[in-house]
Amino acid sequence: MSDEEVTYTTVRFHKSSGLQNGGRSDETQGPREAGHGIVMCWLSTWAFSLYMLLILVFQYSQEIYKLQRALNNPHQENSTMQNDNYLMEEMLKNKSIDYDALKHDLDTLNRTLNRCYQETKFVLDSKQHRGKRVEGHWFCCGIKCYYFIMDNIHWNECEQTCRDCSLSLLKIDDDDELKFLQLQIKPNTYWIGLSYDTRTKKWQWSDGGPSKLDLNTAKFDHKTGRCAFLSRARLDNDICDQFYPCICEKRLDNFADSYRSKS
Repeated sequence: MSDEEVTYTTVRFHKSSGLQNGGRSDETQGPREAGHGIVMCWLSTWAFSLYMLLILVFQYSQEIYKLQRALNNPHQENSTMQNDNYLMEEMLKNKSIDYDALKHDLDTLNRTLNRCYQETKFVLDSKQHRGKRVEGHWFCCGIKCYYFIMDNIHWNECEQTCRDCSLSLLKIDDDDELKFLQLQIKPNTYWIGLSYDTRTKKWQWSDGGPSKLDLNTAKFDHKTGRCAFLSRARLDNDICDQFYPCICEKRLDNFADSYRSKS
């Protein structure tokens, strides 16, 4: 044996009961933890699959919605075009009706103008004042003849003069006649047969008959005058003692040979 000696020692560790039991516990719990992990992994996979499925369903519904809109748009455009066509047809129909109405009015006006006779001078004999002659000019249009008496007289005298000549002071039947007469009037002012009646407190025509003339368009104020006159520009009222010429009338259906024409 050499100078160096090797000594071998055997060392033994005695496991306590606690350590032994702990070892057994680890061995028994290991399979449980492995099973729990498998379940959690399966649940996660299922939740992810469900989430992806919901996304696919949402995307599919969006595509369906877009497809339906694409399919419905031609129908909507067609409906819009049909509606536009209907409105256009109605507008053209109304234009046609307006044209026919205008043409009818023009034809009526032409027929009326064709019945109007050229203005002619006249001399009338007064019934109450024998030897007194009333001069002026007249013309006929439609069923009326209009006599423009050029003497400047009061409204009451004008009414009397018309009556003496078997005429009546002018009554304007409607707005069309008013416009027509204003085109014929020379730059002057004429008495007409409209006055304010203090008993009825209304504006009335000399013959008491009705008229379709819209008197609301005239600014009548009986306080400034109770007799109406007509000029080229307006229908208005004034003091009855003013001096104006006057317009008399006679209907052709009641026409009497009470004048002698002079060229």
